[in-house]
Amino acid sequence: MPVEGPYGCKLAAELGLEGIQLELGSYEKNFPLSKKSVQEAYLEAAEKYHISYPSIAVRITDDYSITDSDESKSRKIIMEAVEKGIDAAKAMGIPVVMIPTFEKSEIKTDSDFREVIKVFKFACDYGLEKGITIAAENVLSVAQTLDLFEKVGKPNLQLYFDTQNYYLNKGYETPKMIKDLIPLFCNQLHVKDGKDKDLSGALLGKGDTDFYESIKELKKHHYSGWYMIENYYNQKPLSTVHDDPVEILKKDVGILKEAIKNH
Repeated sequence: MPVEGPYGCKLAAELGLEGIQLELGSYEKNFPLSKKSVQEAYLEAAEKYHISYPSIAVRITDDYSITDSDESKSRKIIMEAVEKGIDAAKAMGIPVVMIPTFEKSEIKTDSDFREVIKVFKFACDYGLEKGITIAAENVLSVAQTLDLFEKVGKPNLQLYFDTQNYYLNKGYETPKMIKDLIPLFCNQLHVKDGKDKDLSGALLGKGDTDFYESIKELKKHHYSGWYMIENYYNQKPLSTVHDDPVEILKKDVGILKEAIKNH
């Protein structure tokens, strides 16, 4: 959001959005969303502006490796973040905690894969006790994804799909990935676009990720969950569309609503 914090709910409501995905926050700032006062501020704003919080993202995995050994500092930080993220979700009545594996937590080797399985087993067990779904966001192949779900083997593990990541990172065709993986989807996904390897760098449908075909495929399979826009309106190249990032976001909201309506 161009405006961070609870005030973002007001902006979201004015733009015709219905929900916001929250973020737990950084280890260096002691995971702000885990604090009762911060949770209460967000809940108050949500009630005032009629905004929902479908999920909490635990993005600490971008900065600390989920694939490090059990005894490493990195793993301990991640396990703390997972617990706090699930606790925050329970306290705020949020049904899903998303755990991505990108940047420093990218899954590159068989060893990485085994460590990720351990973390997700723990997260799912802890989440199951509190009625929370754990959503994995990654760019694994279809076969690897099925293997991950089988080896974790927990009923509350689901997939957090993204309409750019698979193409951007692996060159996979997004509509085909939707067709193959949609049975694993949670009731929300990220939509974003970009050109020439720009992450979240183009208005929806203006990039090279087959956005409109992806929407068609989702509708074909009767997807009716959340579409969470994840474009970077305050960063180049997308920020060059207009001086005010709110105006760019407004364009994307219109594009997305029209695409869902027409396809």
